[in-house]
Amino acid sequence: MGGMDRRDFLVGTGLLAVTPSAASAAQGAVDWGAVRREFRLDPALINLGLFYLASNPREVRTAVEKIKRELDANSHDWTAARFGEVAAALGQYVGGSPEDIALVPNTTTGLSIVYGGLRLRADQELLLNDQDHFWHRQAAELAAHRAGARIRVGTLYENSAKATEDEIATRLRSSITPQTRAVGITWVQSSTGLRMPVRACAQVVAEANRGRAEADRCLLVVDGVHGLAAVDDDAARMGADVFVAGTHKWLFGPRGTGMVWVNPAVANQIDPLLPGLDGRSPTSLLGPGGFHAFEHQWAVPAAVRFHQRLGRNRVAARITELSTRFKDGLAEIPGAVIHTPRDPKMSAGMVCFDVAGQSGQQVVDRLAQKRIQITTASYRIPYARIGTAILNTPQEIDRTLKEIRAL
Repeated sequence: MGGMDRRDFLVGTGLLAVTPSAASAAQGAVDWGAVRREFRLDPALINLGLFYLASNPREVRTAVEKIKRELDANSHDWTAARFGEVAAALGQYVGGSPEDIALVPNTTTGLSIVYGGLRLRADQELLLNDQDHFWHRQAAELAAHRAGARIRVGTLYENSAKATEDEIATRLRSSITPQTRAVGITWVQSSTGLRMPVRACAQVVAEANRGRAEADRCLLVVDGVHGLAAVDDDAARMGADVFVAGTHKWLFGPRGTGMVWVNPAVANQIDPLLPGLDGRSPTSLLGPGGFHAFEHQWAVPAAVRFHQRLGRNRVAARITELSTRFKDGLAEIPGAVIHTPRDPKMSAGMVCFDVAGQSGQQVVDRLAQKRIQITTASYRIPYARIGTAILNTPQEIDRTLKEIRAL
């Protein structure tokens, strides 16, 4: 940042409000109202579904428009270094090397490239969880079908709201067989709101790999889209072999952008499915080539910078504060059932719930009449769900709880 440090920049942009106490003066506190004003939100709508296809802050919108003007002026005047700039920003954010990152348009494409490129034999299997996203499962199924391999779907807990790290690790340990070539998990499940203990799962997979030949090694593949920028952790340092995430959700990145990080120790076990345009490294070549919406892809660093200035720890703390407020309030409403763990270590920014006598979609529809946006999803059980983004407020949470109580 040159001669201006990170805290000075936050103060200069008005996003950091310094309060009189010594502790807060040292650390700074984010002015969340100022952060919200950086986005073009509908002021008449309480939007608790911002994780779906995120609104972009002013800084990201400006970056997209700047790159678009440059391409309009001369579409030949660009270099492959732009890919490296995006990978460097993402690598810094997730705690990995830029050379171990491939750029993809979304999580689905990334998972499809990983499973489809995995060197998989007909006598091997892919192991998934029954609460993984449908497209995660389908990406694995398509790959298994092409290889003549098997896909197995199990369950890693009995009750999502009461799941523990030990239960999940124990069930995973008993599920892996010598034929298991990859285990797919979801960092934060959009079906239940449960945050999977990735490190514990990675330890189980590491134990299973002892004594295995490289061609038989079991890889841990993480769908991280609802954990990236919602959880204060380095995605590339959790022990996974592959981490896949779109950036157009909690990171507020440009739409149609995402990443695949591959542990360099297993990079030679995943082959490209498509011709690649980004030739920085063997892993970068996993990203699909051809022309893309480059004004979006190359503007990803602006989203990373925005989050870094806020501080990933502050962002995660704010998300947890709001989700805890919602869970605590929901627990006091007769007939409401929370399907997301109350423990912040086992959850993140999504909360899934039921209201007695009503389907998830009915809850969504009735709140929509009150100008409150929540969502549901086509999982085995389509719970009602909310997402507590940093753009939401405690007052919005309280108003939503009031309307749920009125149901």
